[in-house]
Amino acid sequence: MGRKPGKTATSKDHRDRQPFWVKDNNGPRIQLDERAMAIFQPDVLIESQYLATQTRRVHLDAERVLMFAVLRDAVSCFQDNVGSNCKRKQAMHRDAEEWILDRDRSHLFSFDNVCEILGLDPDYMRAGLMRWKDAALRGRPAKARSLAG
Repeated sequence: MGRKPGKTATSKDHRDRQPFWVKDNNGPRIQLDERAMAIFQPDVLIESQYLATQTRRVHLDAERVLMFAVLRDAVSCFQDNVGSNCKRKQAMHRDAEEWILDRDRSHLFSFDNVCEILGLDPDYMRAGLMRWKDAALRGRPAKARSLAG
């Protein structure tokens, strides 16, 4: 509309309307090719850099995994059976509680040793579990409290 009659569109106007993938077909492609091929270049890593990406952030060896399983089982037995009426479950709770409260460090798998090897404070864990037990028993009837205590 703004053009004078009889004038045609110049090649520059026509080139601006072409899609981006058609522009400058005859222009220098060296820079574009170099950038595109750069993604296929091998990364140079030393062995420790590669292994750092393939390992866990917190490395647990087999002994620590076993110690964690022992601690987890004891806490589960302690919590799951706190107010049970079943003799077997009461015994499981009592055994777990004795293990947790025992401060003897002469055994490798004592509560204190297991907690310290796993990076936990045994006194803090012990106090937290005893607070949890008191709170759990406060919500139970008096008969269940006398059996569990």
